[in-house]
Formats: sequence, structure tokens, C-alpha cells
Amino acid sequence: MKKKTGAGQKTQLSLFLLQKLLLGLLVCNTISVAAEAEQGVDDTIYLPQGWDHHTRQTLSFTSFGSRFIPYDWFIALEQPDNTIAFRNNNYMAAMGFITTVADQYNPDGLPVGLVRDSDEKRGDYLGMTCAFCHTGQVKIHGKRIRIDGGQALIDYTQFEQATLAALKATLTNDEKFSRFFQAVITAASTTRLTPELLKTQLQTRIVELEQHYAVNATSVPYGRGRLDAFGQIFNAIAAEALAMPENTRSPNAPTSYPVIWDASHLNVVQWNGSAPNKEPGPLFQNAITALAVYGTVSVAKDKLTFQSSIRISNLGDIQRDFYQLIAPQWPVEIAGALSAEKVAVGKKLYDQHCMECHSIVDPTDKKRKLQAVLTPYKEVGTDPLVVENFIDHRVKSGLLEGDKAMVLFGDKLPAETSPLDLVTHVATGALLNQPWQTIKALFKEYRSNDAPPEQTIFNSYKARPINGIWASAPYLHNGSVPSIYDLLLPATQRPETFYVGNIEMDLIKVGHVYSEAPNTSFFDTRLPGNSNAGHEYGTQLQDDERWALVEYIKSL
Repeated sequence: MKKKTGAGQKTQLSLFLLQKLLLGLLVCNTISVAAEAEQGVDDTIYLPQGWDHHTRQTLSFTSFGSRFIPYDWFIALEQPDNTIAFRNNNYMAAMGFITTVADQYNPDGLPVGLVRDSDEKRGDYLGMTCAFCHTGQVKIHGKRIRIDGGQALIDYTQFEQATLAALKATLTNDEKFSRFFQAVITAASTTRLTPELLKTQLQTRIVELEQHYAVNATSVPYGRGRLDAFGQIFNAIAAEALAMPENTRSPNAPTSYPVIWDASHLNVVQWNGSAPNKEPGPLFQNAITALAVYGTVSVAKDKLTFQSSIRISNLGDIQRDFYQLIAPQWPVEIAGALSAEKVAVGKKLYDQHCMECHSIVDPTDKKRKLQAVLTPYKEVGTDPLVVENFIDHRVKSGLLEGDKAMVLFGDKLPAETSPLDLVTHVATGALLNQPWQTIKALFKEYRSNDAPPEQTIFNSYKARPINGIWASAPYLHNGSVPSIYDLLLPATQRPETFYVGNIEMDLIKVGHVYSEAPNTSFFDTRLPGNSNAGHEYGTQLQDDERWALVEYIKSL
């Protein structure tokens, strides 16, 4: 009997064929803040993670094509209920941004993860970068430590809603609008913009954002450091790009922003292991990410490929440099030395209880190939919503019905399909719309990774090496456990509620201090999508063993 090919295998095969098509078109160091010290304005400590200052700053402020609001608006915008600039560092930090100083890479001193990008038709825009979600920081004994590729603790929804509120206040408050108008026309150096035209533009963007936020409304807030990226990208394509509101589904399964050191060495990425990491998989993944965070794409029935705002060439640079990133080591000089005795005991326990899923990484091997371990979600027992939403979601194909799945080849899209099929189709169309940029990106980022496992259904959660995990709290895919020590407890003994957003490290339990504090978000594990159950591996240890295992995990 012929083996039936599943959707996952078809997607992986199609990506391989697209790689052949695109190729055919062409026939660290020690802890250092030296660069910042020269300016005398930044006391942040940077750990040796394989990047120099130039690489770090370039990646922090490299656009991948996000279009949030016009850039001059952002610079001129005031906070909703006062005259202080919206971009004020205190205001941005209160939403979880890492604020920084102006330099040659970031002339306007934007928070990490925000960038100015030029749109040839509509002028400069404010957008997000990879660093928006994938740069962390911790504080130890009053010292701020940057975690390159770490988990951001930005409250994504709070930032969106605060921006919308500020735009509305600007439109309705005459004094605010007058100041805003003067600042915008001064920055634009033009007399063609009138107050009436600017008000019309403001109103248009407000309506667009309100509609976008309505599509992505959830009953349970994401809070700090989480986003349902799958849900929002599925809505962005299946509902918004195709103008089919009936395809809308609440993105109600938020996950933590994952750490991405070693990610480019894995055979699969995403929490459910659904994205193959063998080329051209990484380029697809990053193009889709760009569309998920305010990238634009124009999907039309009579067009074979699709115009988009994606900075495809930049994606190649970003992926190439992330390949050099390594996990942060426990900062002994700041956090204190580890107990050699406990580490030795903990290693034996790790080998016994953890090694089967979480292998050890050799960061000196620059071409290391890492395998993720996929465990069925019912077996691992953690919150099931991410997986269940992914495998159960069906949408109408609309104007894409009958088109080939990978634009130029593949099965025809049926009337109803998975949102992943539509997203893959649109991403393919966007990449093929800029073939030369796509080829260049593939050559820049190409690395030889292992093939993904054969899957016909993505019903698992991914376990990866946990080196550097000390700097990536809270834990589990949905951020439902605040510390490593708590994760080693039986689920019934883990904290039921806690607060997220305080970057002060708990050096004992290993995680952030999770008591109530200003500018933190409340996490309730009893709410849908927030369960802290499951992953009960090593939870029957004696307490002294548990502490030894924590000590060893610090050393990874």
C-alpha cells in the first residue's frame, strides 16, 4: 500500500523543491562594554555571546519590513494624557522596552527592537525588528546585563493600545494636534501637508489599527513577554490579507518569546517544531515573522507573486549573524561562583532525568548541528492550547482557491485548508516577487542543518538544549512557571499566580523576582492557555537533589 503523504511532509517537500527552483535561477571574548564606555553613557554589561558591538547594534536596528506608523508621527507623538513625548525612555521602559542611547547605529536613540525604515511610496515608517522579541536583560546586584538573543519582556498589547490611545488623543485634542502638526511638518520639511490632510491620515490609521486589534482580541491578556505569533500571523493572512473576516480566530494561545541562541543550528524551530530549519526553511520562517508584525503584503487573484514590505536581503544578514550567537554563561564575576560539589551531583541527576530531551551543546563547535526532541503534547502534559489551535484550525482559501500551494508547483489549494497552507503560499509569493533578493538572502544565510523529522501532524512540543536557561525566565512554552526550582516541583506545588516583568534575578531559585512590583503583569495559571501543569520530569527528587540540579543547570 502506498504511504499517504501528510500535510507536514508536503510542506517540507515543497520547501525543498522551492530551494532547487531559486538556486536554479542563478544557474566572543570577555565581558566588555568598551564601545559604550568610550561614549561614557551606557553602563550595561554585555556577556561574551559570539557578537561584537557592531554585530549587536546592527542586528538590533535592522529592519525586516515592519510598517507600524509613520516615523515622524512616532517622534512627534505625545503620551495620551499629558504632553510628555510618547517615546520617553521612562514610558517605554514601563512597557518592558530596553532603552538605550543614540549612536551611529541608532541615531534617534530608539528602544531596542524599534527601527526607522524607508518606504519608497509613503515615506519613513516605524517598525519592529527581530530584537523587539529576542533581546533580554537581567539585573544582578544592581547591574544591568544584556542578554543577546534572549527573551524580551515587552508587553506587546500594551504597546499597541498605548499607541492607539495616543493617536486618538492627538486627533481629538486641538492643542495636542497643533503641536503634533507643527512637529510633523517641520520634520518633513514640506508645506504640502495641511492640518485637514493630516487629520484624515490619522483617522485612517486609527481605523486600521482598531480593526486589526479587534481581529486579534483575546479574553486572556498576554502580559509581559508573550505573544500568540501563530494566531496573529494566521489572522494577518487568512482574515486580513484575503479580506475574509469569517476566517478570524482569536489568537488565544500566547507563548514566551523564545531565546534564539543555537536556534539556527536546530533541525526544527517553533514551540511545536512545525518549521523546518533546513534551507529555504529559515528564510520562509523569517519572512512570515516580518508579515506577522506589521509587514504588508498585497494578495490579488490575478497576480502570480505578491508585493510586500519584507526586507528579504536583510533577512539573509540577520540569519547569518544569528548563526554566530551562543548562549550566555553564568556571570560568575557578578552573580557569584557555583558550588563545584553541587554541580557534580547535579550533573549526574541531569544525565539521569533531563539528558534524554535536553542535550548538551558545545559552543566552540561553530558548525554544530542540533536535534530537537519532539514529545506529544498529551505526554508532556503542558498547556495544550498552542498545539490544539494549530492542528484543529481550518479556514477558507477565498481568492487563493485553486492556486498551486507553492505558487509555481504543488497541489492546488482546496476551498478549505489549514491557515499554514495559506501563509506558506503567500510567503512563497512574496519571496518570488523579489527573486534576486531571495537568492542573495539564501546564499548569505545558508548553513547545513539536519533535516526535520517526518511529521504528518504537528501534535508535539519541542525540547531543545537548555544552555543559558538561567537567563530566560519564566519557563515552559507559555511562561507559566517563574523559576527553575519551581519547574522541578510537582505541578500542584508550583506558584498558582505571580508577576512578570521585574528583571531583578532571583539567584537562588533562578528566575526573575516574581512578587508584585510596578510595571509588572499579573499571571494567573488558572486561566485558559496559562496552565502550569506537565513537564513533571525529576519532580520526585529530594530537595537537596533538586537544589543540586538547579546549580548544575546554572552552569550550562
